[in-house]
Amino acid sequence: MADYHRVIGIDLGTTFSVVAAFSFTKQDVKVIPNRQNEPTTPSVVYIGKDGRVSVGRAARERLARDPKGVIFEVKRLMGDQRDGRKATVSLGDRKYDPEFISALILKELKACAETVIGEPIHDAVITVPAYFKEPQKHATREAAKIAKLNPRLIINEPTAAAVAYGLDSGEAQTFVVFDFGGGTFDVSVVRILDEQTVEVLGTGGDAHLGGGDIDQKIVDWVLDQMKREYGRDFRGNDKLVGRIHLKAEQVKILLSNERRDQEFYLDNPTSDIEEVSYILTRGQFETMLAPLLARTLEEVDHALESAHENHDLTLDDVDAFILVGGSSKISQVAEALRAKYKKQIKSDLNPDEIVAIGAARIAMNYEPSLAADIRDAPELDFAPQPDEGSGPPPQLTDTHIKDVVSHTLGIGLKDDVYDPLIPRDHVIPHRVIRSGYTTAEDDQTGIYVPVYQGDNPKASYNFQLGEVVIDALEPKPKGIHQFQITFALDADGIFTGEVKHLQTSQVTPIKLDRGEGMLTEKRRVELAEIVERGIIGPDAGAPTGPAEAGAMPAPTVDPVLALINQARAIQSTLQAHRQRELADLLRQLEQARASNDINRLGGLIAQVSMIVMNARTA
Repeated sequence: MADYHRVIGIDLGTTFSVVAAFSFTKQDVKVIPNRQNEPTTPSVVYIGKDGRVSVGRAARERLARDPKGVIFEVKRLMGDQRDGRKATVSLGDRKYDPEFISALILKELKACAETVIGEPIHDAVITVPAYFKEPQKHATREAAKIAKLNPRLIINEPTAAAVAYGLDSGEAQTFVVFDFGGGTFDVSVVRILDEQTVEVLGTGGDAHLGGGDIDQKIVDWVLDQMKREYGRDFRGNDKLVGRIHLKAEQVKILLSNERRDQEFYLDNPTSDIEEVSYILTRGQFETMLAPLLARTLEEVDHALESAHENHDLTLDDVDAFILVGGSSKISQVAEALRAKYKKQIKSDLNPDEIVAIGAARIAMNYEPSLAADIRDAPELDFAPQPDEGSGPPPQLTDTHIKDVVSHTLGIGLKDDVYDPLIPRDHVIPHRVIRSGYTTAEDDQTGIYVPVYQGDNPKASYNFQLGEVVIDALEPKPKGIHQFQITFALDADGIFTGEVKHLQTSQVTPIKLDRGEGMLTEKRRVELAEIVERGIIGPDAGAPTGPAEAGAMPAPTVDPVLALINQARAIQSTLQAHRQRELADLLRQLEQARASNDINRLGGLIAQVSMIVMNARTA
């Protein structure tokens, strides 16, 4: 049999990624090195003018020579939406789907694994931050499929880290996993019940907080020093800023490891400057770090509060803090945690590798596939059967993960009330069926059900995940039409749902809104072929636009303004109290539009749309 298990574990990080696999010979998980024989691979992609792709260190080094061809921190755009469109990655005048760029990174990790293992790899367990919402997890699955990997499980990073630490001891333990990476921060309270069971009790995190933010503070400090010395602003010099970024990370590492002042030195930063040299003191560095570290401690408190509310856990029940992620190596991190929480700090496993190690252990639950299927990953859920006497320890082939949903799922009701159906930190997989929903007005001929993910009591302040529209209802007194809503989350935290009209038994699935420009199956197959080919043409990888080549572009329409105009047109036809309600909603909608308040726009649009639709069908 092969030396390695052929379902790999991947930590797809914001700044660095790691791949690992279980070795039957070593009877342990091993991190698989990249082409430079390094355990971690920078999550950086370079696309040259000739379309050739570099991933990892080679791509990162291009920051100093051709920064406009370099893409980094793409993870922050996964599943994101901007003004109703799926977010894209800009590279000069070219745009790419974030899933496509992430797939290039996954392809590189897959290739490194195949080189070491000596056989094709088709399957992976991939980790994501615990705070990731459904669209971000969905985008990660899409990226895996484009890279021709079956995503057997999408698992939260802190959960994977706890698996790496806790299963071998066989003792019940409770950890706070403090995951401070290059681009994101994540924290989970995790209980190891026994050698085979892991339970998540509480979560927290910040999608825009990581080592990259520390680097940026150093970059800004250097640019301020140069402006003060030379009297001009260098921020528009992309090549110089790229070089400063590379140097900033080195200085950050030295400040933490050597705990003394460090010189920031660059030779020939510009054609008319021979060199720059500045001393960044420990005190200055700690001042830069302090507000970022304070934000991480706030999230730790939120996770502990959630664990207390849902599981009656107190700080006394916590055995230790586990440090994960490269930024957790900064000495002030452990010092701050020890000072505030008075707990043991565990960092004996490499913080850069621990998440991938845990993912590879969880991967032992899955038998390798015969081929990659980028349409639908197989749902096999059993362990491999190696030769007798040469298999893995039994606790690695039957690991039970009790993970949780990181954000409440619910629907928006009248007056912007948020009705939670699956609360934050509820164990997944989970399915809930709730009845008791009715029409709110006499002779109502349609309903609009916005679906949200988030934890704000005002529905419109949360992320709108999708919607259901049911029209052509027979006009009846309010309360006659009855509806039942079903929400479900699978083990990956992927959401599905439906609304059932109880009188007619009509079932309407919840339509998930992934933004205009979402990937179709055809597009996913096209991107997979481009990734496999490794050469990107001028338009390859770019999101599919609405107009075909040679066609006149469609006129730009402001959908919010169009809705406001529609509402104004029907306002006088409404009853007096409904006119006043609509006038107030339109005032709020215009304010949110003017300030581009995306959080409020979704809910207000939903409420105004419902009034317009009812008026038209009355």
